[in-house]
Amino acid sequence: MMMTITGSKSDRTGINLSKSDGRCKMARWIRNWSAEIGGFAVLLLFFWLIQGGIETLYGLKFPSLTVSVEVETVTTLFLSIFIEGIPFILMGVLVSGLIQVYVREELIWRLVPKKRILSIPMASLLGLLLPVCECGIVPVTRRLIQKGLPPHTAFTFLLSAPVVNPITIVSTYIAFGFDWGITLSRLALAGIIACTMGWVFSWFLKGSPLRPDGKEDENHPCQEPACNHHAHSRRHREDRLGHALYHAVFEFMDMGKYFVAGAMVAALFQTVIGLSAIRDFAQNEWITVLLMMGLAFGLSLCSSADAFVAASFRNALPTTSLLAFLVFGPMMDLKNLFMMVGSFRLRVIGIFFGGTSLLTLTAIIAWKAFQ
Repeated sequence: MMMTITGSKSDRTGINLSKSDGRCKMARWIRNWSAEIGGFAVLLLFFWLIQGGIETLYGLKFPSLTVSVEVETVTTLFLSIFIEGIPFILMGVLVSGLIQVYVREELIWRLVPKKRILSIPMASLLGLLLPVCECGIVPVTRRLIQKGLPPHTAFTFLLSAPVVNPITIVSTYIAFGFDWGITLSRLALAGIIACTMGWVFSWFLKGSPLRPDGKEDENHPCQEPACNHHAHSRRHREDRLGHALYHAVFEFMDMGKYFVAGAMVAALFQTVIGLSAIRDFAQNEWITVLLMMGLAFGLSLCSSADAFVAASFRNALPTTSLLAFLVFGPMMDLKNLFMMVGSFRLRVIGIFFGGTSLLTLTAIIAWKAFQ
């Protein structure tokens, strides 16, 4: 009898241990996938709100009230920008994830000529072959410089790749009603500014541009061990594809929040201030150019979809200010500035910020003069 009872206790202990292990595994799984679960929950909440959730909340709190015209206008404008732009963000992060895993950085070294007169223009066109995402361009540039790529060539690639790439070209073309004029103008101005900055760095930059204690962002998805190219070469093809998708998910979460914020700001701006007031303000064209440059810097939008935010202002603002937004934002924004601080010397960052700002204004003035 005692043996039976002892055996029972042992069995119960084993069951309790297995339950404890199960709970630990579940907690570990939730912790590892917390970002994805949170992102999925936010998306579900967002779609519920736009499918009638706003009206439901209004009805619960104020049964006698209806949604105001202003709320409906903001919702309509926001959704028009969001629905048009989100497919290009998805396309961009998927392509970026595949490039991050399958393309070695040494390929860029082989594609760029060694002569300075040829390397800078070639670097400005590399984005057509390697459309690296905006969120990962700073760490990629740092690694290229560490591997021996001349800084002026790497910096030209850093400035041009977010704009001079197929996804940005297509999104700009569609956002502005299949208009090649503003699309080609954006490409030309971005390419000219990137090449000019490359020449400036080749003439005036002495020594290494990297911070001696500079470290790459360990929390950035591009820096996860899963994104190490040498490790990928030893993994199976299925694992590499999984890592590419893993990179794309984190990048989508990172870029998506900026795009949603930018779309909401554009919708609120046009609704609260009104298009007529914006048109009156836009009578001073060069003030609106500076305003849109500041807006592009602060919003830190993904270049794959920022054209849809800019296009929402095309009936109220002059083309010069829209071009300033489209050209300056992908080259210099708040998000990338923080990443640069951890990688490059302050003098180099100062040249970046001052040079791109001055050259953007100069390029817009020149573009206006030739119209």
